[in-house]
Amino acid sequence: MQSFTHKETGKTFYYERLPINGPGEEAVLAPPPHGGKDMVYGQRIFVGDGEHGQGWRYGVVLTTVAYVIVDEREVDGRHFWITESWPIRINLDSLPY
Repeated sequence: MQSFTHKETGKTFYYERLPINGPGEEAVLAPPPHGGKDMVYGQRIFVGDGEHGQGWRYGVVLTTVAYVIVDEREVDGRHFWITESWPIRINLDSLPY
């Protein structure tokens, strides 16, 4: 499991890839917060302390930013993902190489 630190709050988050063709959740397609084409949100970002049932959220972790799906909205029977952009610093000691 890898980790990053949110630059504004200093909180450390752990993340992992979603299983491919395995049991559990599948990746979702959603637009990035700044708009544009849908992208694959194929990582789990673990949020909260585990005591309040917050679990994990779909996300995309890049070098300096993480795009995180934080909510969903329904309008006229259609579902829309609500995404946020988090400024981050990757924790190099958690990388697999």
